[in-house]
Amino acid sequence: MKCTNHNTTDAVAVCMYCGRALCPNCIVPPTASRVVCSSVCRTALERNEGAVRLLLENSVQSAKASAFYCYLCGGLSAAAAVAAWFMLPSPFLIYFTAACALVLFAAGFWYGRGAKQSF
Repeated sequence: MKCTNHNTTDAVAVCMYCGRALCPNCIVPPTASRVVCSSVCRTALERNEGAVRLLLENSVQSAKASAFYCYLCGGLSAAAAVAAWFMLPSPFLIYFTAACALVLFAAGFWYGRGAKQSF
Protein backbone atom coordinates (compact mmCIF):
# COMPACT_ATOMS: atom_id res chain seq x y z
CA MET A 1 0.00 0.00 0.00
CA LYS A 2 1.30 3.44 -0.90
CA CYS A 3 1.05 6.68 1.07
CA THR A 4 -1.98 8.84 0.32
CA ASN A 5 0.14 12.01 -0.01
CA HIS A 6 3.28 10.47 -1.58
CA ASN A 7 2.36 7.94 -4.27
CA THR A 8 5.89 6.50 -4.53
CA THR A 9 6.49 5.86 -0.82
CA ASP A 10 5.25 2.76 0.99
CA ALA A 11 2.80 3.33 3.83
CA VAL A 12 3.76 2.26 7.33
CA ALA A 13 0.58 3.21 9.22
CA VAL A 14 -3.09 4.06 8.81
CA CYS A 15 -4.84 7.07 10.35
CA MET A 16 -7.09 5.95 13.22
CA TYR A 17 -9.79 8.42 12.28
CA CYS A 18 -10.03 8.66 8.50
CA GLY A 19 -8.18 5.50 7.42
CA ARG A 20 -5.65 7.15 5.09
CA ALA A 21 -2.41 5.30 4.42
CA LEU A 22 0.61 7.20 5.78
CA CYS A 23 4.36 7.12 5.23
CA PRO A 24 6.80 8.01 8.07
CA ASN A 25 6.94 11.65 6.88
CA CYS A 26 3.14 12.13 7.02
CA ILE A 27 2.53 10.82 10.53
CA VAL A 28 1.64 13.56 13.02
CA PRO A 29 3.30 12.89 16.41
CA PRO A 30 0.95 10.38 18.05
CA THR A 31 -0.99 11.06 21.22
CA ALA A 32 -1.86 8.10 23.43
CA SER A 33 -0.35 5.70 20.88
CA ARG A 34 -2.86 6.69 18.17
CA VAL A 35 -1.60 7.38 14.66
CA VAL A 36 -3.33 10.29 12.94
CA CYS A 37 -2.66 12.13 9.69
CA SER A 38 -3.52 15.68 10.81
CA SER A 39 -4.50 17.82 13.76
CA VAL A 40 -8.08 17.80 12.43
CA CYS A 41 -8.21 14.01 12.68
CA ARG A 42 -6.61 14.17 16.15
CA THR A 43 -9.25 16.56 17.52
CA ALA A 44 -12.06 14.59 15.87
CA LEU A 45 -10.76 11.36 17.41
CA GLU A 46 -10.52 12.98 20.84
CA ARG A 47 -14.06 14.38 20.47
CA ASN A 48 -15.39 10.93 19.55
CA GLU A 49 -13.64 9.32 22.51
CA GLY A 50 -15.18 11.95 24.80
CA ALA A 51 -18.62 11.20 23.41
CA VAL A 52 -18.16 7.47 24.03
CA ARG A 53 -17.01 8.19 27.61
CA LEU A 54 -20.11 10.33 28.19
CA LEU A 55 -22.39 7.59 26.82
CA LEU A 56 -20.82 5.04 29.15
CA GLU A 57 -21.28 7.33 32.16
CA ASN A 58 -24.93 7.87 31.24
CA SER A 59 -25.39 4.11 30.82
CA VAL A 60 -24.13 3.53 34.36
CA GLN A 61 -26.55 6.13 35.74
CA SER A 62 -29.40 4.55 33.80
CA ALA A 63 -28.53 1.08 35.12
CA LYS A 64 -28.49 2.39 38.70
CA ALA A 65 -31.92 3.99 38.23
CA SER A 66 -33.29 0.80 36.67
CA ALA A 67 -31.97 -1.26 39.59
CA PHE A 68 -33.63 1.10 42.08
CA TYR A 69 -37.00 0.92 40.33
CA CYS A 70 -36.83 -2.86 40.00
CA TYR A 71 -36.15 -3.16 43.74
CA LEU A 72 -38.96 -0.73 44.49
CA CYS A 73 -41.48 -2.58 42.32
CA GLY A 74 -40.25 -5.92 43.67
CA GLY A 75 -40.87 -4.71 47.22
CA LEU A 76 -44.35 -3.54 46.29
CA SER A 77 -45.10 -6.89 44.63
CA ALA A 78 -43.85 -8.74 47.70
CA ALA A 79 -46.07 -6.59 49.90
CA ALA A 80 -49.00 -7.34 47.58
CA ALA A 81 -48.26 -11.07 47.87
CA VAL A 82 -48.28 -10.85 51.67
CA ALA A 83 -51.50 -8.82 51.60
CA ALA A 84 -53.06 -11.37 49.24
CA TRP A 85 -52.03 -14.16 51.61
CA PHE A 86 -53.93 -12.63 54.49
CA MET A 87 -56.83 -10.96 52.71
CA LEU A 88 -57.68 -12.99 49.60
CA PRO A 89 -58.19 -16.73 49.30
CA SER A 90 -56.76 -16.80 45.75
CA PRO A 91 -53.64 -18.98 45.43
CA PHE A 92 -53.08 -17.78 41.87
CA LEU A 93 -52.86 -14.14 42.96
CA ILE A 94 -50.51 -14.99 45.81
CA TYR A 95 -48.17 -17.04 43.61
CA PHE A 96 -48.32 -14.57 40.74
CA THR A 97 -47.42 -11.52 42.82
CA ALA A 98 -44.69 -13.46 44.66
CA ALA A 99 -43.23 -14.61 41.34
CA CYS A 100 -43.32 -11.03 40.04
CA ALA A 101 -41.47 -9.90 43.15
CA LEU A 102 -38.77 -12.53 42.64
CA VAL A 103 -38.32 -11.61 38.98
CA LEU A 104 -38.12 -7.91 39.79
CA PHE A 105 -35.56 -8.49 42.56
CA ALA A 106 -33.48 -10.60 40.15
CA ALA A 107 -33.70 -7.84 37.51
CA GLY A 108 -32.65 -5.25 40.10
CA PHE A 109 -29.68 -7.39 41.06
CA TRP A 110 -28.75 -7.77 37.37
CA TYR A 111 -28.97 -4.02 36.71
CA GLY A 112 -27.01 -3.30 39.88
CA ARG A 113 -24.18 -5.61 38.81
CA GLY A 114 -24.14 -3.95 35.39
CA ALA A 115 -23.82 -0.54 37.02
CA LYS A 116 -20.88 -1.65 39.15
CA GLN A 117 -18.85 -3.06 36.24
CA SER A 118 -16.14 -0.73 35.06
CA PHE A 119 -16.17 -0.03 31.36
